[in-house]
Amino acid sequence: MSQAAAAPTSAGPGTQLRRGILAERGWGLILSLVLIPAILGTNLIYDSLNHGPNRVFLETPLDRALPVVPIFAIPYVSLIPYIGVSLLVFLFFRVRIYRSAALTMIIAWFISYAFYFFLQSYIARPQITGTDPFSGMIRSVYASDQPYNDFPSLHTSLSTIIAIHWWRFDRRIGIPAAIWTALIVASTVLVKQHYLADVAGGLVLASVTSFLVMRTTRAR
Repeated sequence: MSQAAAAPTSAGPGTQLRRGILAERGWGLILSLVLIPAILGTNLIYDSLNHGPNRVFLETPLDRALPVVPIFAIPYVSLIPYIGVSLLVFLFFRVRIYRSAALTMIIAWFISYAFYFFLQSYIARPQITGTDPFSGMIRSVYASDQPYNDFPSLHTSLSTIIAIHWWRFDRRIGIPAAIWTALIVASTVLVKQHYLADVAGGLVLASVTSFLVMRTTRAR
């Protein structure tokens, strides 16, 4: 392995802190701080678009064949803490990765919002009758989120963006992050919040936006 590839994983905590926001000055510091309310504000737009009428319905026979797996409610509801903890670590230990992840997420949000506004999608959710705690979690998800804003899947795109940036941060953490992201992605169809087409769209969106932002920020 080259020194360049090993560097992100071999640096100690002190070195990592010197790459964090506490060592930032000038415009870098201002941009890092501005991105915090920008992320929160961008997320708030979601609810205003979460309504019909839908223009596309992307269910396939394979979607209908997939079962509801209640335990996957756990990775599904973990998205927000997963993003929050990850961004905090990036912010304090590798601020450039934090800025790349934050900018990529904001771009992915707004591209998704364009689809939700102009090409709204809809998912036909089943009635969950189970009495176990995980089925109760799914019913809570259904109660708090309307069956719209499906394509592309934000759960898929945002979690994948985080996993890509964990891989850049430290591959030893990137592997479990990728595994957990895979569970989040799987959960979107196994709790019947998304169709497979939504997942595919989210993966493409995350990959393309991450590549473009990382390439641009590295060049600078």
